[in-house]
Amino acid sequence: MIRLVRPALLAGFAPPPTQLATNLWTIDRRLRMPGGPILPTRTTIVVLDDGGLLVISPPPVEAGGLEALDAIGPVRHVLVPNSFHHLNAGRFMSHYPDASFWAAPGLFSRVPGLPAGSEITESAPREWSGAVELAILQPTSEVSEVALFHRKSATLVLTDLAFHMVRFSGVGEKLLWLLSGVPPAFGPSRTARMLLLRDRRLSEPFLRRIAEWPFQRILVAHGDPVDVDARAVFRRAFAAWLPAAREGDALRSTT
Repeated sequence: MIRLVRPALLAGFAPPPTQLATNLWTIDRRLRMPGGPILPTRTTIVVLDDGGLLVISPPPVEAGGLEALDAIGPVRHVLVPNSFHHLNAGRFMSHYPDASFWAAPGLFSRVPGLPAGSEITESAPREWSGAVELAILQPTSEVSEVALFHRKSATLVLTDLAFHMVRFSGVGEKLLWLLSGVPPAFGPSRTARMLLLRDRRLSEPFLRRIAEWPFQRILVAHGDPVDVDARAVFRRAFAAWLPAAREGDALRSTT
């Protein structure tokens, strides 16, 4: 059984929502993990075609800022997109009881006490269909993940499938994260490789579907966005699980 640590919210860091593109916003927070290292964490907000908001990875409400979120639009859908980003769901949904709650496959059976809601499938809710496409990694080793493609901004939204942590408070913090398995550039962490990507029968089709989307930006929950050559960066990071990428690299090496 996977047991999730409970990080502490870093007080004093609560910037307002940031608009990255038309109908796409983010909320950034920081968490202090056991042992002291700081983990950046991100909520992604999509403005749907009806003006309502889809909140992906609900933020910690104790940091405040919900008034600024409400100013963007009414929260109508909340998604916990993988097996680890549910810690804020209960308190967040208590602020938005009329919103629909959605969870990654297997989460309701693994985590008791979640808000009432529905398990997400690739047949996205009707209200989402004009704004996002979904790819779902079905539960493997007790975990699953939902990837989203926001059409209007050509943005791929990931959660824990990949990290892109490149800024640290010092060498010591960077070393702690590297030792814990966080990659030095965009890519899957040791935990993602051991859990999310362990079953190639499930992970390869999931990654191939993502690689087919025409995204130009990647948003991760932990780390900086990827804004340059995003598709190439993704394919390099996951080349071991993408046969076509491996074959292309081999061909280029012989020419």
